[in-house]
Amino acid sequence: MASGNIFQSILASLFSGGDDNAIQRKMLKRIAKNLSKTKYHFYKPSSHEVDPTFAKFFYEIYKAVSPAQLMFANTNPNSLKRIVIDLSLSEEQKKLAEALSEEELNKRGANVPLQQLVEETKGQLEKFNSEFTNDKILKTDNLYTKLLLFKNFTQYDFFFLLKKFDSSMKERNFNAAPKFQQIAGSYVVEDIKNFVSVAWPLPTDDWDDVFKLIKTLKGVEPITLSTWKKVLQRLRYIREQGILEMMVQLITDNPAYKEVIKGEDYHILDEYISQTRKTVDDVLSTLKERQTAGKVDNLLSQLFGNTDIEPLKNYNDTVSQTFLNKNLTGLLYAAPLSYLKHFLLNYVKKEVRELSDILVIRGEWSSQSMSQPMSESSHQLMELSSKITTLDESLAESGKYGNKLRTLMPRLDRDRETRNIMEMTLGDANNEAAQILGSAKQNIIIFDKNLKMLLEDFVKPNPSIIRNWKDLDRFAEGKLKQMGVEVYKKLYNFISLLQNFNIAISEAE
Repeated sequence: MASGNIFQSILASLFSGGDDNAIQRKMLKRIAKNLSKTKYHFYKPSSHEVDPTFAKFFYEIYKAVSPAQLMFANTNPNSLKRIVIDLSLSEEQKKLAEALSEEELNKRGANVPLQQLVEETKGQLEKFNSEFTNDKILKTDNLYTKLLLFKNFTQYDFFFLLKKFDSSMKERNFNAAPKFQQIAGSYVVEDIKNFVSVAWPLPTDDWDDVFKLIKTLKGVEPITLSTWKKVLQRLRYIREQGILEMMVQLITDNPAYKEVIKGEDYHILDEYISQTRKTVDDVLSTLKERQTAGKVDNLLSQLFGNTDIEPLKNYNDTVSQTFLNKNLTGLLYAAPLSYLKHFLLNYVKKEVRELSDILVIRGEWSSQSMSQPMSESSHQLMELSSKITTLDESLAESGKYGNKLRTLMPRLDRDRETRNIMEMTLGDANNEAAQILGSAKQNIIIFDKNLKMLLEDFVKPNPSIIRNWKDLDRFAEGKLKQMGVEVYKKLYNFISLLQNFNIAISEAE
């Protein structure tokens, strides 16, 4: 026990808080000794000053990379990215890239049917992407990464650092030799750290492709490859010896300091391929929307002429926008639902009902069961108007949906559960709208299909479905066929109108 206590006392004395400074001084002394063994004596620990040889070292690098610094001064990284990508493309890919550009797609969209354009671009995209092999992608990404690292290094503010050693120094004036003085290490410690962050990520070999690219772009090399290799050789020694890190450790009295360098890997081709596909998808989507809008306008004109369709009181686009502004799902079917209500009130309950009464009620059907689908579909359509009104009223402030949404809205931005409840409520309202539209579509199709069958039966020498066509025609003042054809066309056009809207009905319903 006694020997154990002695051992614990020795450990405590070695690692107690009172001796921390002594351990730190010992470590810093060892760092200073290691620094003195390198061939670059940049720092004097005894006076805490940085030697002019440090400035001279950076001046030589500054002098070497200054022309490249000017070249990159006003260069946008995106333009560099574009240049590297263009260099990687084959002649065939360049032609395909042009064909898949937004401008060219819009031109083609004005003269080529949309479905044909979709098929053509699909094949062009596949051919365009097929040439991007893994080897090409890796080579291109590496080239851009090195080019950007080179740019970042040349953009380091060497002049700002060096002017601290010679205040009379002029930027990029290499005719007069500077007169560097010793300065306090604390004055440049942040500059050293910033330099390390741009210098250490540089690869130390294989720069031929970068300089070949620069020469292709500019016609000349702002810095020769041989000069750049000499710079890298010096940097490699400085880094391997840990000279700059040791300087920072000594200047800051922090022997534990270690610069963490994160390597940069840019994947520009993956991004470019994705962007090309997105451009194609966006243009085709816009063309489809324009085509749909044109079809909708044309069908609305055929159905309602110049009549303005009045929106519903609550289930409308204006109310919908208040939810969209909060990043909620809006009221998805405001437009088609308003079209349906107008169609039901102004056409179905008049012309369709009149024709249905003549055919179903006054017609002598060879089999009463044959009249059932037309009778039932007509009846179902007549009820939809009141269902639309009920749904619309449910979104009023006092309605089952409107009251809940109005109550929850103030808590929306601070409660995730509130957002979920509101989304579910809007989903229920939208699903009711979709159910109404789906029912309308289904029953109009049934009615129109049966109407077509009756029109064909009407002109037969020996009708087989209705036996008293002549009586029905007299009842319609000889216009029964005309009435039937007009109703058929109207219903067909309305179905065509609804098909331009993506109506999704929840399976839960």
